[in-house]
Amino acid sequence: MYPYVNIHTHHPAAGSDVWIFNNRFGYDKEIYTDSLFSIGIHPWDAELINGDSLKELEKFISLPNCFAIGECGLDTLKGPGLEVQKKVFHQHLELAVKCKKPLIIHCVKAFDELIKMASPHIHKVPFIIHGFNKSSKLADQLIKVGFYISLNPAVFKKPDFEYHAVSLSKLFLETDTSETA
Repeated sequence: MYPYVNIHTHHPAAGSDVWIFNNRFGYDKEIYTDSLFSIGIHPWDAELINGDSLKELEKFISLPNCFAIGECGLDTLKGPGLEVQKKVFHQHLELAVKCKKPLIIHCVKAFDELIKMASPHIHKVPFIIHGFNKSSKLADQLIKVGFYISLNPAVFKKPDFEYHAVSLSKLFLETDTSETA
């Protein structure tokens, strides 16, 4: 039997399952690197970053147990203006390609902009949409472009989401902040 792989959590867990701890660089007071982890500048934190931040972030990314870069991305509902977020997200895109690591992406109401920014790099490293809880149609569109989808547990409660139609080769599962999932 294969273990469950939780690609994005904020709650380290014991047991045989595999989990990747997500660190919010510039926001978290301590960076967790004891097991597999991801690290990135969340779009809500894009204004917390200064000139030395990317060099420091890259040191964490170079650690052997850093699985992915992120969560990073675009959020039109929260955080600094979209232009600030786009600048920081572009830096993450470049780091992901340079370091050959997957990119875990937070996206809220900015999927057209995300696709436009990611398109030149989409087949160089895996791009994973974190916490996906939108429509089956949008999931299909993103997968056709080349993205992977990480499903939020809440999506399974949506009666109209056709999760069985999502290609297993493009699918991840996560708990994010849910303590019960």
